[in-house]
Amino acid sequence: MRIGIMGIHYGHISGMIQSALQAHNGHIVGLVEDDDALCARYASIPRFATLEDMIARARPELILEGLIHHEKTALVETCARAGIHLLLDKPLCRTLDDWERMRCAVAASAIHVSIWFTSRSYPPFIALRQAILDGALGTIASLISTHPHKLRRATAPAWYFDPNQYTGAFHDLACHGVDQIRWLTNAECVGVHSLATCKRFTAAPRLDDHVQASFELSDGALATLTADWLTPQAAPSFGDTRFIIMGTAGSAHLRAYADDHLLIATNERAPYAPDLPADQSGAFVANLIDALERGTDLFIPTRSVFATAQACLLAQESARQGGAFLRIPPFAL
Repeated sequence: MRIGIMGIHYGHISGMIQSALQAHNGHIVGLVEDDDALCARYASIPRFATLEDMIARARPELILEGLIHHEKTALVETCARAGIHLLLDKPLCRTLDDWERMRCAVAASAIHVSIWFTSRSYPPFIALRQAILDGALGTIASLISTHPHKLRRATAPAWYFDPNQYTGAFHDLACHGVDQIRWLTNAECVGVHSLATCKRFTAAPRLDDHVQASFELSDGALATLTADWLTPQAAPSFGDTRFIIMGTAGSAHLRAYADDHLLIATNERAPYAPDLPADQSGAFVANLIDALERGTDLFIPTRSVFATAQACLLAQESARQGGAFLRIPPFAL
């Protein structure tokens, strides 16, 4: 499959490109990026001035994206019209209006939109999902997920502090957790209330640096997620992610990134740490192309991409409304 790249100035695109380079069934045919210094890393990839130029001359069938949040909607609309599938970096978009524009464009097309939610391919989460599928925890009742991250004003891109470009901390950081919750429970987020605060980045331009949201799930379970820009600078990783799940037959405590660990306890078995599988993110693009070519379900399908973003954006809207409980409506694609 012919692969194009649109933008390489957002962090995770390098991992996406490496996965594409490893894909036996894919070939990178073009790149669009204004920054000469960034492009120097990928000098072997043909470079084009605009997205339209790359589409016309390189004819990509799949485009990988590494754009600033406010730039994503135009890309999705253009690719939907051209019939080009998309693998996007998180988050999906900046605002609920952008989300609706994207939804309409994709619904009127035949393209698939996936997203680079690498935690689904990360060892502790793979092991946790297997334990749930095996029935070790019984019926899931409660999920708590934290998403801390480092940020320094002196080194962060200026657009992080511009609400006209940046989506907000919860959608940017906790989208991983919302995706995990939907993936692990096979349930939808149907309601949310949340609150945001600012404790570190209080000087102008201000940035809400901690958001906490509680979700009602379609199966009656409850989920609480946090997102923050408060990880200490001396911490060994970008963040120390934690995930606690309580079920009717067992519980699970997960730690990821600062250290990888999973502890499970059940009604029949004392606490134990299952073996963790290998990281599977390297095969992400190859598996995506295989699914597209076979016409089978994507690992992270279009509906999951839009459902996760909608839940995150409505959580941020709830915080803007001072914690109002908001219903998360169904949508068509």
